Amino acid sequence: MRLENRVALVTGAGSGIGRAIAQRFAAEGCAVVCNDLNGASAEETAKGLAGSGHWAAQGDVTDAERIAAIFRELDSRHGRLDVLVSNAGVDHLPGDGIEEARRRREPTLLHMPREAFARMLEIHVEGAFLCAQQAAQRMLPRRSGSMIFLSSIAGLAGYGVLHYSAAKASLLGLSRALARELGPAGIRANCICPGVIETPMTQQIPEALTRPMVQATPLRRAGKAEEIAATALYLASEDSAFVTGQWLSPNGGFFMA
Repeated sequence: MRLENRVALVTGAGSGIGRAIAQRFAAEGCAVVCNDLNGASAEETAKGLAGSGHWAAQGDVTDAERIAAIFRELDSRHGRLDVLVSNAGVDHLPGDGIEEARRRREPTLLHMPREAFARMLEIHVEGAFLCAQQAAQRMLPRRSGSMIFLSSIAGLAGYGVLHYSAAKASLLGLSRALARELGPAGIRANCICPGVIETPMTQQIPEALTRPMVQATPLRRAGKAEEIAATALYLASEDSAFVTGQWLSPNGGFFMA
């Protein structure tokens, strides 16, 4: 098993890609801390994992005090952290102007409140920063660890709404800066940039928006959360020991760089 005797914290583990990653890691022998804003969903994920040592940690990734408390509990339960998967996120927010822009057939830029733009970056980027900061404190003394950030093709090429694309692009810069800063201590940082993936989140997106992307994908289908989990396993394991500051994009060929 590729992650035997290791400990991982996965944010946004209550459903979709986060849950699939937690399941794959557990199957490979890893103890998984399942964080999610929805405590019941996090608990459901943790209870369904193979093996032992898994537990749920309800919390908002933008709440610095709560995140610090989760990491303190991790210290008391495990005494180590090997992998951080920063996956928590949303693709839209109430009152973000998207529906109005679509109705008027105008750029989202003209209708998006500053507060919605700032909140999207807070969830994706500041949340990832806070978790990385706590993770680094545990990884640096051991001089090893892997940080994995879930970005998107929206961050690579703007295939997404304005605030979401900006947030996902920011994660690319954050991971590369961390790769340079933490690399000398043996800590790696990488991004995964999925294409259209079948998850509860993407099911809420109008089919009129996702269908053209699927039709333009050479493999002619949406991806599965389990396929993203396989990529995360690679980046978490020793199979990628010489990989840092990179992005991998499982997208069926929709975006080619």
